[in-house]
Amino acid sequence: MRANYAAAAVRIGAGLAAYEATNGPLLGIVADEARETLIEQIIDSEQRVRYFQHLQSRALDPASADPAGVAFDPLKAAIIHRSAGNYDEAVWMVFLFVHFGHHRTAGWQYARDVYGRLGDGQRWTWTETAGDPTSFRLWLAAHQDAIRAGTGRFGNHRKYESLDAWSDGGTGAAVQSYVEWVLEAGGDHEERFAGLSQLDPEARFDALFRQLRAVRRFGRVARFDYLTTLQRLGLLEVRPPHSYLVPNGGPLRGACLLINGDPNVGSARDMQRALVQIGGVAGIAPDVFEDAACNWQKSPIVYERFSG
Repeated sequence: MRANYAAAAVRIGAGLAAYEATNGPLLGIVADEARETLIEQIIDSEQRVRYFQHLQSRALDPASADPAGVAFDPLKAAIIHRSAGNYDEAVWMVFLFVHFGHHRTAGWQYARDVYGRLGDGQRWTWTETAGDPTSFRLWLAAHQDAIRAGTGRFGNHRKYESLDAWSDGGTGAAVQSYVEWVLEAGGDHEERFAGLSQLDPEARFDALFRQLRAVRRFGRVARFDYLTTLQRLGLLEVRPPHSYLVPNGGPLRGACLLINGDPNVGSARDMQRALVQIGGVAGIAPDVFEDAACNWQKSPIVYERFSG
């Protein structure tokens, strides 16, 4: 266990033990090595959440919002646009962040190449893209080979995506369907979200999670990441009510392993309910538990640091 996180480890360990004292042992962490590895992954997941808080507490270089330079970062750009009062562009940055992801070596290159139009001096801003998504797809069709030939890559969570402009499963369809989803509510992101303002944060998260099925290539992971990122950046008051586990997903395998001692035993509904109960006692938020369980099941005995 890393010494600088000793207090967090004690807190999390005590929370897990408190749950077990009432509900029985968590079969996947009976061994000390497995328990310690899970706690390490929970700490890492909490640190990833705190990173968003850190970003918002510091002065950001305006270059972070400029796709013409290597400093471009869609998360930092979202904060910069939010601070400037450009809410639509801030949320658009979150969409681009989720759709393209962050590659371990190529970084934000795909998002930078597309948003910055391969450095032609213009940008595919929200206003430009939403105003004419067909032109966006025509541009992408003309330049997708050049983008692929560069250093960019989709991030780990998005590694099966395609840059294709016209196929149903490509970036062109994803962008157009996202634009249509936003605009059908009246014209911008604020109006899209305003229709759910009467709901509490958990119900609002759930409603939007279901609505986002309309966006092409936005599966469980993308929808969860999009909404939790809006939450963490202070762009939308939502909160996940649970971890949204689905069959064959890493988070579900992690939950099954933790609770039943077998990654293949347990239904998504039952494991989802159990994670909420454990998290409620141990003080582990659903988004943190979802991330930690997914990473832990990849190496449950030997701690490995994962980027996401």
